[in-house]
Formats: sequence, C-alpha cells, structure tokens
Amino acid sequence: MGAGGALSEELVVDSHRGFFVNHDLAGYEVPVHADIPHQEVIFMNETDPMSSPMKAKGIGEPGLCGVSAAIANAICNATGVRVRHDPTTLDKLIAGLPDVA
Repeated sequence: MGAGGALSEELVVDSHRGFFVNHDLAGYEVPVHADIPHQEVIFMNETDPMSSPMKAKGIGEPGLCGVSAAIANAICNATGVRVRHDPTTLDKLIAGLPDVA
C-alpha cells in the first residue's frame, strides 16, 4: 500500500470539467506482487484482551506513514530531484532534471 501510494496511485481530477478522470480501477495503477520485493510476515503468539473484542492487535497501517517519505528520499538521493507531492511519477522527475548540454 505504501509503495503504491508513493509511486503510482493518484486520483486525477479534470479541473476544467470537474470530474474524476480515473473513476474506476481500470486506470488506477496499484502495485501487484511482482512489483514488491519479498516481505517476511511475523505473527505474534500473544493476545491483547484490551485492544479489541477479538483480542487481536494490528500494526499494518501505521507502518505506511514513512514509506512515501523513504521512497521520495531514495529517489532524491539517486536523481537530485526532490518531489514533494505523491505520487512520485516520471513526469515530475523529468521536470526537475537539469537540461543536458
């Protein structure tokens, strides 16, 4: 989810006509398994009776906060271009690159 939000997922609005350009998943790019490196999932063998009626804890979404910033910093280190609005797409990078002599 973090990589998709940082690199490809964007809700595009036509500001002239006032409607969503990508109004369905056909034009909304989300990463697939081949786009993301292997991740190790670890299940904790403990319950937390105070966290929820199911006595389960989740830590998925809070980890997304730093993904976009980490990817943007890695791209800036590699290219020298700082993109400040997600998603970081090629058109935003090319616009910031210096002209080649």
